[in-house]
Amino acid sequence: MHADTDPLTSLLAPKSLVIVGASADYTKFTGRTVKFILKHRYPGRIYAVNPGRTDISGIPSFPSVADLPEAVDTAFLQIAAKAVPGVIEQCIARGIKSIIIHTAGLGESGAEGQRTQERIKAQIREAGVRVVGPNCAGIVNMTQPMILSPIACYELDAIPVGRIGLISQSGGLTGAYVSRAAERGIGFSYVISTGNEMDLGVSEFARALLADPHTDAIAVFLEALRDVELFRAVAREALARRKPIVVLKVGRTEVGARAAASHTGALTGADAVYDAFFRQEGIVRVETLEDLFEVPALFCKAKPPAGRNVGIITTTGGGATIVLEAAAQAGLRFPPPSDATIREATAFLPSFAAKANPMDVTMSGTGGGFKRGLELLVRDDAFDMVVGVVGTSSQFEPRLGVEPIVEVCREARKPVAAFCNPNAADALRLFEANAIPSFRTPEACGRALGYLVQYGEAADGFSRNNRQRRTADPAAPAAAEARRVLAQAGGVLTEYTSKRILAAYGIPVTRERLARDPEEARAAAREIGYPVAMKVMAAQIPHKTEAGVVRLGVAAEEELVRAYGELRERARKFKADAAIDGVLIQEMAPPGVEMIVGMKRDPGFGPVVLVGLGGIFVEVFQDVALRIPPLSAEDAREMIGEIRGAKLLRGFRGSPALDSAAIAEVLLAVAGLALDLGEEIRELDINPLVVYPAGKGIRVVDALICR
Repeated sequence: MHADTDPLTSLLAPKSLVIVGASADYTKFTGRTVKFILKHRYPGRIYAVNPGRTDISGIPSFPSVADLPEAVDTAFLQIAAKAVPGVIEQCIARGIKSIIIHTAGLGESGAEGQRTQERIKAQIREAGVRVVGPNCAGIVNMTQPMILSPIACYELDAIPVGRIGLISQSGGLTGAYVSRAAERGIGFSYVISTGNEMDLGVSEFARALLADPHTDAIAVFLEALRDVELFRAVAREALARRKPIVVLKVGRTEVGARAAASHTGALTGADAVYDAFFRQEGIVRVETLEDLFEVPALFCKAKPPAGRNVGIITTTGGGATIVLEAAAQAGLRFPPPSDATIREATAFLPSFAAKANPMDVTMSGTGGGFKRGLELLVRDDAFDMVVGVVGTSSQFEPRLGVEPIVEVCREARKPVAAFCNPNAADALRLFEANAIPSFRTPEACGRALGYLVQYGEAADGFSRNNRQRRTADPAAPAAAEARRVLAQAGGVLTEYTSKRILAAYGIPVTRERLARDPEEARAAAREIGYPVAMKVMAAQIPHKTEAGVVRLGVAAEEELVRAYGELRERARKFKADAAIDGVLIQEMAPPGVEMIVGMKRDPGFGPVVLVGLGGIFVEVFQDVALRIPPLSAEDAREMIGEIRGAKLLRGFRGSPALDSAAIAEVLLAVAGLALDLGEEIRELDINPLVVYPAGKGIRVVDALICR
C-alpha cells in the first residue's frame, strides 16, 4: 500500500496506533488484542488508553486519547457502547483520521444502539474520519505484520503469509478461515472484518486490495452489499487486471420481496439477483467455508487453462469419479487420452489398469507408474488441465503419490491440481509448499476446476469486447412516448397500455384494438381478421385468465357480439368495482414457443431483467436467467443460453432453430426501457412472448407493467 495513492493506508498499514480500553489481562478480549500485537511483533509505535495504568505489557498507557503524545494513524476501540461517541470526539480533536470500532451493541442491538450509531455517523462525516465497524473483529495485515484483532486464532505461533486478501462481514468467522487455512499452509495478506459497515465496507476494502501489490486474489464472506455500484466498478477493474474476486454469499434460502401482480416479482428473489450480478461481473461465487480459501489459493497458483478438457490420473477409482462428476456438473469435459498416450501407458501399466480418462493405475501403479502416467497426461494436447487423485498412500507414504505430482509440476505448462486422502495433512502442506493447488475433498477439487475455467472465460470475454452496454437515455424519443402513456395510466397498467409502451421501444406486439362497445369490437375484428382473441381490459384485473375474462379463437361476428357482453359481465362479477376500459380485440398469433421476459426493480441493484420459458412452464420449472442492466448484446446471448430450455431454441428433435436474435433484441429493449424510465416502472412482464423460427421474429401476446 502507498500512502500517496490509497486513502485506507492508515488503516491497513498504520505506522502508529492506539488501543483504547487496553488490558494486561490476556484472558479478556481487551487483553488479547495487546497480546497479539506484541506476539506478532508489530513494527510501528503502539500506545494504550486505560485511565488506571501507565504501562500495559510494556506499552505506554495514557488516561485518554486527548493525552496521547501524537496523532496516531489508527485508533482501535474496545470500550462500552455508551462511551464510543465521547472517545470518537477525542479522536477527532486529536487529529486521528482512522478508527476501528470493535465494540458491539450499537446498530445491531435495537433502537438505542441505532441512535448511538447514527450519532457517530454524523460525527465522522463532519470530521472526514474513516471508520471500520462497529461490531468488527479488527484488521490484520500479515505483510507488515499487524495483528489488530482479539480473535483466538492469532494464538498460533506460525501464521503463514499468503497472497489472498480476505474481507469478512462476519468477525467470528475470520478465525475459522485463518486457523483452517493455516493447518494447510495457506496464508492471507490481509484479514479485514467490516462489522456493521457504518462507514467503510466490503466495496471500499476490495478497491484497496485491488491496488495492493501483496494481494493476488480477493476473498469475501458476504451477507449483503451496501454499495452495489462501487462493488460493480471494483469487479470490472479486477476482471480487467485479472485479479480474481471469490465470494461466499450466505442467504441462498432467503425469501426475496414478492410483488403480487407479476411472475417476475416472484422469480427474482434476493439470492437470484446476487447470483446474476456475480456471474455478470466475473465474480466467482463458492459454496463452502473451505472453498473461500482453497479456490483463491488455486487462483494464486494457476492461470486459467486454454479450454475445458480435463485429464485425471488416480490410484483410487472412486475418488477420481467424484472429482469427475463435480467437474462435469461445472461444464468441464473429459476426452479420452490420445492414441499415443494410450500406447505408451500400455507399455508400463498392468493389464488391469484403466488406460482411459480417468487413467486408473491402481495401487500397483504407485511404484512409478503413477508418475509416468501423470507425465503422459501433462504432455497430451487432449487435456487443458490435469488432476492427480491419490488415495491412502498420500497419508501414510507421501513419496508414492505426492512427490511424483510435485516433481512433474515443476515442468508442467498447464494447470495441475491434486486431491488426496482427507486426513493427509502432511501431504496437503507439501503441496502448498510447492505451490500446487490441492483440496481436502474430491467435490471441492472438481468444483474449483470449474471456477478456474469460469473465471478465465469471463476475463477473456471482458478483455475481448469490454461488454459494450446500452446505458440510460431518459431523453430518448421512446422514453418520451412511454412517459406520455404513463401519465394517463394508474398504478398497474392494462395489457393494452403496457403494450403501447413496449411498442414505443420497438418491441413487436400483436395487432389489436381496444373496443368500448360491440360496434367498435365488430370494426376491430373486421380490420384484424377472424379468428380473434378477446380480453377485458381493467387495471384491477391483472390476471385475466384466472378471472375468466379471456376468449380465444372467436371466429364469427355473432359469436364476437355475444362474447363481448359475457366477458364484461364476468368481469363485473369477479370484481364489482373494477373500472373496465373496454375489451381488447386481438389477432390470434400463430403458434410458437412461449417464453417470458420480465423486469423487476430491486431495492439494492436497481432493475433486473429476466428471460425463461413462458406459459405454465415458468411456474412449474422456474427456468429463468437474470441480468442487471445495463446489458450488452453478449449479456443477452448469455442469458438465453443459460436457461435449461435453450435446447428448444437451438432446434430439438427435428424442430427448427428459433429466433434467438429477436429474443436478444427484446431483452436489450426491456433493459433500455428500465434504465430510461427509472423509478417510474417497478415491474414488467411479457408472458407469453411467442418465438418463431430463426428469421421469423417474435410477438408479444400478453404484457403487464406495474408502477
